[in-house]
Amino acid sequence: MKYLLITCLAMLTFAAGDAADAPAIGFQAGDRWAAIGDSITHGRRYHSFVYLFHATRYPDRPFTMNNCGISGDSAAGAVQRFEWDIAVHKPTVATIMLGMNDVSRGLYAPGQTGAAVETRREDALKAHFAAMEQLTEKLKAISCRIIYITPSIYDQTGNQQTENCSGVNDALGLCGENAKKMAERTGGGLLELHRPMTALNAELQKANPNATLVGPDRVHPGDPGQLVMAYYLLKGLGVSGTVAEFTVDAAAGKATIENNCSISDVKCQGGKAGFVYTASSLPYPVLPAAEEALKWVPFMQDLNREIVKVTGLPDGSYAVRIDGVTVATTVSARELAAGINLAGNPLSPMLKQAQKVMDAEEKRQSIAARMRTFAAQRHFLVRSNPGLDPDDFEAMKAALLADLEKKKGAGNFGYFKGQVDTYITWKPREAELKKEMDERTADVWRHNKPVAHRFEIEPATAENKPASAAQASKDIDSGEDAAAWQKVSWTDCTPTISVVDGSLVVSAPRTAGHRDMLGISKPVKGDLAGVKNLRIRYKADKGAPFGVEVNIDGKLIRLRSYEKATGDWEDLSLPVAGKNMTSVSLLLNEGGKDEVWAAPTVTYMFDRIWLE
Repeated sequence: MKYLLITCLAMLTFAAGDAADAPAIGFQAGDRWAAIGDSITHGRRYHSFVYLFHATRYPDRPFTMNNCGISGDSAAGAVQRFEWDIAVHKPTVATIMLGMNDVSRGLYAPGQTGAAVETRREDALKAHFAAMEQLTEKLKAISCRIIYITPSIYDQTGNQQTENCSGVNDALGLCGENAKKMAERTGGGLLELHRPMTALNAELQKANPNATLVGPDRVHPGDPGQLVMAYYLLKGLGVSGTVAEFTVDAAAGKATIENNCSISDVKCQGGKAGFVYTASSLPYPVLPAAEEALKWVPFMQDLNREIVKVTGLPDGSYAVRIDGVTVATTVSARELAAGINLAGNPLSPMLKQAQKVMDAEEKRQSIAARMRTFAAQRHFLVRSNPGLDPDDFEAMKAALLADLEKKKGAGNFGYFKGQVDTYITWKPREAELKKEMDERTADVWRHNKPVAHRFEIEPATAENKPASAAQASKDIDSGEDAAAWQKVSWTDCTPTISVVDGSLVVSAPRTAGHRDMLGISKPVKGDLAGVKNLRIRYKADKGAPFGVEVNIDGKLIRLRSYEKATGDWEDLSLPVAGKNMTSVSLLLNEGGKDEVWAAPTVTYMFDRIWLE
């Protein structure tokens, strides 16, 4: 990602005291946030992006968030599960974004016309409005602040191949109007998504009819769309757009502006300036998979400004060094006087620290999304099986498998099977997952404390050119496409390769008394300029062997031989050197004839594989 170089004062618009202001209707230190919704909350990231923003912008205001979304749910469903799934978290503030399922999208499918259909559409909306009233009353009864979010859009104007249920987005607009009225009547907060997303989607499609904020199914925004949602939510929450802003007058040898930061130990002489910068916030680290959104909304300009200004320097080009690392070069004295935005600079140590916070939050939210599958199975299965005890794992497992058998042949059978597999595999380890999620939450608020950095502004020379921006991380796999991984030729067992809740999962049989051979490989286009390590975050059954092999510049290189997994999440950093990496192979077979895996199966989970 290219960082923004701001060269014109007219481009800088800051609110006085911006960074010190608390969000107008948002989150406070000590809050417990319940994000109530459907699949767009259950398995997507908008709330995680909002949470990460607060952790980096307001590091001294810790609070917790609970994903209370369930795929396929409605306002009526949220009312039904309120006590065991929402109130149990003792929320002090709740956001509600519902409507996508409430409007009964099938009533808008091609061919659905006539008075009877219109009546059913109206009845669906009335049921939604009534259930929203009930949900509001339940939240008020536990003294929980309420923030209504108007629904994200259904793309009924795009060229997607998916059947177009035209009219759904208009119905969602009515859900949004109802949310607005409820906020006015109850004194709750209101955050607008539907109107601005509808307008932006139309604007994008004027330029490119194939563009969409949502995705191929017209319903679920991908990561760029989720960042757009976060942008509008953060703007509505009234958050600060300023990470920090300061001005150092090199001629006077002092700082003249210190906004949300402090400047000390200023030393200016001979056309150079040096000082120590300590911010009160960190820049927001944009997830690489969401960066396309930066073309659609002015996220960096509006919400991610870390503005460095140095005035009083002689004309010429300058390099900016932070803690001895050159992060920018050939920056003119005029540009420095106008201000440069370091918030997106991949070489900035401030952004690198923020990326550690993002890593912790990504792990936290992925665990939370997996645990939502437990809630979803309980919610729907118990409703269809009266008398079923949701705390009886074996009874739930049997009911799930029986229900899955009925769905064989359905077009979305793979989805349902994945959900059932997740429940059966992970539900017995729920306490372990909860513990790990709490640990990752603690990491978010532990890694987010800004530290002091030494800046040096000096005339640009060949010696102080910055390292390549290729040092920014490059994803090889982030749990999105299982089909990209193939068995290597010497594999002699049949693995199951899938993506479950954002992680690549590999399960394979093990035969007692036999050395089982298993390897999977993925072709990559890995430019190694500026890259030092292949990073892998994985978890496998305790004792399971794991090795890594790569092809660099036409040579196979073993980076790791068969070391045994600990049974916990592990972060590997494997040094690499060369020009181009063309493949990565994960070696999952047993290390030798004397290392026979006793269990009938083995499972590996890969959260992320990347170059850094």
